[in-house]
Formats: sequence, structure tokens, C-alpha cells
Amino acid sequence: MATATKITPPIHELETILAWRTKAGGESIKGGETKSLATIETAGFDKIRLVCDERVGSTCNVQVRLTIMEGNELVAALDTLMLTPHAQATRVYDIPGTKLEVAIDGAGAPNVQGTVDVLLYGQY
Repeated sequence: MATATKITPPIHELETILAWRTKAGGESIKGGETKSLATIETAGFDKIRLVCDERVGSTCNVQVRLTIMEGNELVAALDTLMLTPHAQATRVYDIPGTKLEVAIDGAGAPNVQGTVDVLLYGQY
């Protein structure tokens, strides 16, 4: 009796790259301020991973916002994360559209300040 040949499906290798990150030292923001940090092309990715943290020594909460864009138009919020000093967050999103805007908002009075690191990794 013949033995069936085992068929191995082709391996689809995934690649992950750093698509964008804040400058070395993080991005600082005062309470009550809003900053648009970047517009990132995401059309080539199947998934993206957001990694963010608020640095020790920050004195206010910082909100990180991801907004889906089409052309130059902000279309819809993908996600909003609120960070407290020394907090971290990581999230993964499927097929994020063609572009994302990354923005931050400082919470509180103008005499407080927070510093965040934000990184976006893309997988294809």
C-alpha cells in the first residue's frame, strides 16, 4: 500500500517594520494644548501596532489619538488612548486604511506638562 505524500503549504513570511516614531527624547506637550505629530502612509500594511508610553516626571495626562484619513481629510477616529505619567499602552489594528494622523492632547492646566513616546509598527 502506498503512503500519501505530505503536502506542506507555502510559508508566508511576515515582515514588521518601524513605520514612524516620535523624535528621540519624546514629544512634550503642555496641558490644554493639541499637537498633530504626523501623517503616516499605511496602505501597504495588513496590521499596525501602536506602542506608546508617558515618561516618568510628566505632570499631566496625555491623550494619544489615531485618526483615519482619506487624502488630506480626517475621516474617522480609529482610537483614543489616555496615558497617565509612567503608563504604557500597546494596541494592534487590522487593515488601517491608507493614512493615519497621530496627534496628542495635554490634559489639565497650562502649567503642567507631559512627555510621550509614540511608535507605529507596520506588518505586511
